[in-house]
Amino acid sequence: MDSTNREEAPQATDRRTTVEQVLYGETDTRLRATWRILFAAAVFIGLVIVGDTIFSAAGVQPVITELKLPYLAALVVTVVVAVRLGNRSVSGVGFGINVVWVRDLAAGIGLGLIFQLAVTVIWAGTGGLTVTDTAVRGVTTGPSSLALITGVSLFGILVTAVWEEFVFRSLLIRNAAEGLVARSVSRTGALAGAIILSALAFGVPHAFGVAAEFTNPVFGALQAVISVSYFVTAYVATGSLALPIGIHFASNAWLTLVVGKPTSPYPKLFVAERAVAGTLDTLLILLPGALLVALVLWWARFTGRTGLSVNDAYRRIVERS
Repeated sequence: MDSTNREEAPQATDRRTTVEQVLYGETDTRLRATWRILFAAAVFIGLVIVGDTIFSAAGVQPVITELKLPYLAALVVTVVVAVRLGNRSVSGVGFGINVVWVRDLAAGIGLGLIFQLAVTVIWAGTGGLTVTDTAVRGVTTGPSSLALITGVSLFGILVTAVWEEFVFRSLLIRNAAEGLVARSVSRTGALAGAIILSALAFGVPHAFGVAAEFTNPVFGALQAVISVSYFVTAYVATGSLALPIGIHFASNAWLTLVVGKPTSPYPKLFVAERAVAGTLDTLLILLPGALLVALVLWWARFTGRTGLSVNDAYRRIVERS
């Protein structure tokens, strides 16, 4: 039969509107990963701004402000949004709270304390840290207020650790990796791209903000890179937020209540002046960071997470529902 008489197969057409094509993938009924990230982030930021504005207008006492309640409320709502938009369970976004999760959290706290102890010893040994006072009560006036302020501080530190790990690790890495794979990027490339996105979003503000506050920009940048490395490793190796939350909480608690700055109003065991004299002091911070990454990998292997390949990591982070 002549080829000109053959009926050509009908071409598939996308009957969706332009808006639907922008918002949704061809076969996935969920919002595209980019929109899931942006929408959840907008919800979180918006609720924090509203909460802080209300607290400021109401003249809420500092002891209440330190509880970080606007952040906690925003976190809860954003987790619900992430679960719904991603069609996942709470466990799928990193909060599968059970015996294993609590065990990882406790291990993270222990590893974080070991890390900060190593940092403190190195800083003190190089002269980068000088203790100027001990057992300082800060704004507290007695045993009861000491217990109250310490408890409030720890709660606020925990809230900060939880929301930062959820936003910068779970929300960003999981959705970005999934979105890149959907666009035919390899799993290796997708995970690398997602981690870089997380590193930039988390590292840049910390490098020029908190980390650079009492040292210098170069040290701040290096410290931010190191912190990204062990937080990401803890998340990727376990597929859960428990271990990175524990490390984050312990690190911030140490820097607030154990070895605090002179200007800090919190009670602290030691008041310390920090300074980075030169290149050697800056590079020495790599040692505790390498130790912590090694301990994280050891813990993952010790608890049965033996698969540390790209495919294993992708399955733990993205394919877990």
